[in-house]
Amino acid sequence: MYYGKMTKELEYLYSEYEKKFGHNVDGILDLEYSDCDYHDYVKDIKKAINTFTPIYDLYPDYDDEF
Repeated sequence: MYYGKMTKELEYLYSEYEKKFGHNVDGILDLEYSDCDYHDYVKDIKKAINTFTPIYDLYPDYDDEF
C-alpha cells in the first residue's frame, strides 16, 4: 500500500499496471510505501511492468522477514 501523494506519473503507472496484470497495484499489496518512499515505489512499479512480474513478487522473501 502506498501512503503518499498521487501524481500524474503514478496515475499513468497505475493504468499501465492494471492493463498488464488485470488488477490495481495496491489491490493486493502487502508491501508498504510512505510518502518519502515515492521514488522507490515508482521504480518498483516500473520494474514490475517491464519484467512482467507483479510488484509483490519483486520481494518474495518479504513475508519471511516478519
